[in-house]
Amino acid sequence: MKLAKLLALPCLLLTSTLVAEVPTVDQLQYPALPDFNIPQPERFELANGMVIMLVEDHELPLIEGIAMVRTGGRHEPADKVGLAQLVGDVLRTGGSGERTGDELDQYLEGIAASIESSISDDLGRVSMSCLKDDFPQVLAALADVRRRPAFAADKLDLAKNEVNTAISRQNDNPQGILFRETNKVVYGADSPYARTETYQSIADVSRDDLVAWHQRDFHPERIILGLVGDFETAAVMEQIRAVFGDWPRGPQRTDATVPEGRGPGPGVYYIEKNDMTQSSISMGHLGIRKDDPDFYAVEVMNSVLSGSFSSRLFNNVRSTKGLAYAVTGSVTSAYDHASIFFMFMTTKTETTGEGIEALLEEARNMTAKPPTEAEVERAKTAILNSYVFQFDSPRKILNQQLIYEYYGYPLDRTERYRQAIEKVTIEQVREAAAKHIRPDEMAIIVVGPSEGRDKPLETYGEVTALDITIPEPAADKAEATEEGVAKAAALLEKAVEAMGGASAVDGVETLEAAGTLVQVTPAGEFEVGFKAIFDYPNRYRQEAILPVGKMAVVLNGDKGFSETPQGVLDLAGPQLAQMKSSLARNTLTLLQKRTADGFQAVALGADQHAGTAVEKVQIESDGTVTTLHIDPANGRIVGAAYRGNGPGGAPGEVVKTYSDFRSAGALTMPWKSVDAFDGKVSATVTMESVEVNGEVDPVLFERPAGRDG
Repeated sequence: MKLAKLLALPCLLLTSTLVAEVPTVDQLQYPALPDFNIPQPERFELANGMVIMLVEDHELPLIEGIAMVRTGGRHEPADKVGLAQLVGDVLRTGGSGERTGDELDQYLEGIAASIESSISDDLGRVSMSCLKDDFPQVLAALADVRRRPAFAADKLDLAKNEVNTAISRQNDNPQGILFRETNKVVYGADSPYARTETYQSIADVSRDDLVAWHQRDFHPERIILGLVGDFETAAVMEQIRAVFGDWPRGPQRTDATVPEGRGPGPGVYYIEKNDMTQSSISMGHLGIRKDDPDFYAVEVMNSVLSGSFSSRLFNNVRSTKGLAYAVTGSVTSAYDHASIFFMFMTTKTETTGEGIEALLEEARNMTAKPPTEAEVERAKTAILNSYVFQFDSPRKILNQQLIYEYYGYPLDRTERYRQAIEKVTIEQVREAAAKHIRPDEMAIIVVGPSEGRDKPLETYGEVTALDITIPEPAADKAEATEEGVAKAAALLEKAVEAMGGASAVDGVETLEAAGTLVQVTPAGEFEVGFKAIFDYPNRYRQEAILPVGKMAVVLNGDKGFSETPQGVLDLAGPQLAQMKSSLARNTLTLLQKRTADGFQAVALGADQHAGTAVEKVQIESDGTVTTLHIDPANGRIVGAAYRGNGPGGAPGEVVKTYSDFRSAGALTMPWKSVDAFDGKVSATVTMESVEVNGEVDPVLFERPAGRDG
């Protein structure tokens, strides 16, 4: 026998022996879990009421801090939703004390430190991190941010732009839509826990609002400061007293109770989104608070329902029925208000009904086929084995203790959690399931395309269509005085004459223009060929010629679609509204509708546009408000202005400048247009050919069949 085989033989014998000695899985014995001892932060309270919680950790020469402030977006006025978020953002970026926000950035970057601030629905946070040696200076900077924020106006404008950009994209993600609308349906759209920012609510926030918010809520008795890191407690307390000890208490007051709200209740709520091939589904009702007597039984019940790969939802809906890759559900809880019970999944459009039925079946089976002893024991074991990882670092421990302090929960709740879970019985889990999962009260929310479902949504209850259109900010409309209306009419007639006369303007049925578009982006400028085809009054096609192929966006009355080499998608929501607005604001469209019902024009007075003296005429037509800039010397429309969306999607002031007037058939019109957004050039359009009343193939406005993207 070869040497290699001889050497391998003992190994094989040993392996066989070991395998024989290992018991089967159900025979494995596990030792009892060791005692669960979590170090407690030291708690102090300054004379002014500020609470301090400290955890020493000398492993690394670092110090981290979190200050929690008793504030939150749920206290903001309903007409200024987003105010709290702006306070949280600009509190830090707007500078404080003797440093501007940019100077503070540079200082912190130079010493590898950070200070951040934010405000959520129910609390404010100001955090810091730094090296041990820099702690006194960074603590002083943190105190400045909390006590003396500057709320610089330019940083507020920047923060508003960022929020507006987020608003403009809030309908891009189907799951984002689903969770947002689920909150509105369960809590009610006017509930502080479901309200969302709008362009108008952000526009209405002023710097004075931020200052007033800070003066109302940022006082020492409303703040809990926690520190963890490489420090000596006695020395750090002296440093804290030095920067916060002279901060006087604020006026004595109690925060008003915030009602949770309750939505319209059971039924089906549908959001049409045709640019997707799946349905996103959620269903639910109000959940519980964390101090609910059933909290621990609900924790175990949640694990049975959706806590692991062996849970019911995963096994039955995902694995056995193959209806979803992602599926989950639980009775969630919040510290001082009821949260939501929800179930969620995504599934193919053609299995939408089957998916709804599968979720409802699992919800009903939590009572009809109550959790078994094996399920409950498995769930408890999973919770207990994973719980320790929530507190495996001093920072996690401190953060949890700060939360308990903030909401008034016992500071030993963490230690009691394990014992409480161990004591949960199968009867308690079954009672919790019957009490807190109520299928008959559930609202069903569906986001997805309007066609292709296996069953009509009406199968599951009365269907309410939800409108997720993003409302534009209200335009500043001029008062329609008799003098202003008469002057506007005269100026528009002069503009009609300058364009070629009433017969030429009113006689345009089609117009086709081709040329180049230079788009200005943060990455630089890029040029594309374009074609615009108008079939008045309500059909419009834009084409862009790109290296990857031709792309088109089409409006045909109240419907529209986009066409790319990858396929065709229907336009909906903001995209459809934007195409309608583009056609409605076209200067030829406006002049053709000057005598139509609903058309209103008001003269605003004299002004300057690109160095030219102009008369401004504000026009309201087809739901849009546009201001034309008319040269009174010759009647030419040399510019236009309106509230629109910029390259990033956020709203702002769009100003168009028209030049290079030439003949096109019987018309005289500009062959060049420069667009500026909030004062910065965003695009330049140069036309190379214009054809008026040429033959236009109506097929160009029809949606191609069989090319869904």
